[in-house]
Amino acid sequence: MEPTGRKSVKTITGARALVDGLLREGIDHVFGIPGTQNLAILDALRDTPQIRFILTRHEQGAAFMSYGFARASGRPSVVTATEGPGVTNLVTAVGAAFRGNVPVISICGVQESVMRERDATQDLDQIPFLRPITKWAYSIPYVNKVQEAVRKAFRVALTEPQGPTHIEACGEVLLEQVEPQPIPPVAYRNTVPPVCDPAQLDAAWALIAGAERPLFVIGRGVMKENAVTAMQRLADSTGIPVAALQYSPDAFPSTHALALGPLGRNGFTSANRAAPRADVIVAIGAHFDVFSTMYRYGIFSESAKIIHHTAAPGQIGIVFPVALGVTGSAASFIKGLAERAGKRPPRQPWVDVAKARADFDAELAAAMTPDAFPIQSQFVAHTLRQVLPKNGILVVDAGNAGKHVRSHFKSYEPNTFLCIDDWASVGGSLPIAMGVKLARPDRPVLCACGDMGAMCNIGELETAVRENIAVVCVVINDQGLGNERAFQNEHFGGRAFAVDYKNPDFGALAKVFGAHGEHVTRPGDLEGAIRRAFASGKPALVDVMIDQTTLAPVVFRQ
Repeated sequence: MEPTGRKSVKTITGARALVDGLLREGIDHVFGIPGTQNLAILDALRDTPQIRFILTRHEQGAAFMSYGFARASGRPSVVTATEGPGVTNLVTAVGAAFRGNVPVISICGVQESVMRERDATQDLDQIPFLRPITKWAYSIPYVNKVQEAVRKAFRVALTEPQGPTHIEACGEVLLEQVEPQPIPPVAYRNTVPPVCDPAQLDAAWALIAGAERPLFVIGRGVMKENAVTAMQRLADSTGIPVAALQYSPDAFPSTHALALGPLGRNGFTSANRAAPRADVIVAIGAHFDVFSTMYRYGIFSESAKIIHHTAAPGQIGIVFPVALGVTGSAASFIKGLAERAGKRPPRQPWVDVAKARADFDAELAAAMTPDAFPIQSQFVAHTLRQVLPKNGILVVDAGNAGKHVRSHFKSYEPNTFLCIDDWASVGGSLPIAMGVKLARPDRPVLCACGDMGAMCNIGELETAVRENIAVVCVVINDQGLGNERAFQNEHFGGRAFAVDYKNPDFGALAKVFGAHGEHVTRPGDLEGAIRRAFASGKPALVDVMIDQTTLAPVVFRQ
């Protein structure tokens, strides 16, 4: 008798189906901490040698590592935690991913069904908690929804503007059996960015051709599409000077002959003095942030016509009304402008870029006293740029220390600078740098943070030592909250309060963890200490004691 019906299909657990979905998306690292309700996922990862699991010391550290890995690799990244406090510990870094448009995918546990809504331990309605800081948050109700949820999590996270998503399931769902659905990503999400409309490109070129003082303003979208070289060619062929948005000073190398540098507070005065004179602003791959623009006219003239290109249509017109909004890939926008520029000779730049940059360099030098004791923050920032190789990656924390470092960072290559865009979460830089190093093991990686930032995730030094993640952390240590001191000076008559404390010797503490550690009090010892940290080949921390009174500006004045 002939068999009837469908052939039997081998089933797998929901956790196995979930991890197989990660493999199809090219996930090769997962960051996190195991707990009761995500143990099924960890058990599946145990049998998946293609994915390296990084056990961290705090869920916030795990999520920040995932953030750094996604930024440095240009791919989505995954973090996992258990229910309740495991999830709440993630949210600072998930919020950073949301504000920074970083595709971090949180895959967590949730309390088992019999325990819910009974005031049980670790029970929390997690979806409303996460919804404001994710693009999509979903609790998987039963095993047949696991694979569909994974696909949607990646699809939503990678749709512009990119950002984090969250899915969760309890252990009982993840351990049930389900038929596998080996659907490749190309079958459930777009993988090719759309091109810009030719009519909009014509309109953009007409505005540029009619301008007397056009200015390119470059954002991270240019780097995400590996279009920096094409952007340099466009600048060369048109003779139009270029400024960068402050979160992406590496989106256009500041060593280029037409580079004015990053805009805004703690940016380059070469850019800030030229930008208000521009009559047409051509923003490419741009998200207008508050530190680059201050969200008011001044850095950009109110009379300037703004052409705003972005891959995310919803970002056009949020900060400034535009003469023209263009959506589509940055690569196609740059290519379209280059084609319309044709073979006509480049115009003479309307600003003497070399002189503007030389004047800015002279200002930096005049403000710095290399032999000052205690050590000046400016000298630390200058030395970091001198020691870090041109292809090295710098991760900057929020706060006073980061502001000085931004002013002194000259970029040579794209994808060599990270900060916590539009979130300014103190303490993220060390775990972010660890994620960066895992994504780019071929590059030297340095993070610069203040002493408060160092304490926030200092436990991840143990993770770095155990996993052999050789990042160098420079702690710019003023034994207090320099950024708040600066605000108290500016807005509260210098009445300092609740901004001072004492720290351990971070260099000695690093040695206790098994890392390389040094403590620097004199300027002449700084460069050698940082070079030894890199040469150690180990995770390393250099504790630099600085002058408390040398504070970066917290108010922008033109």
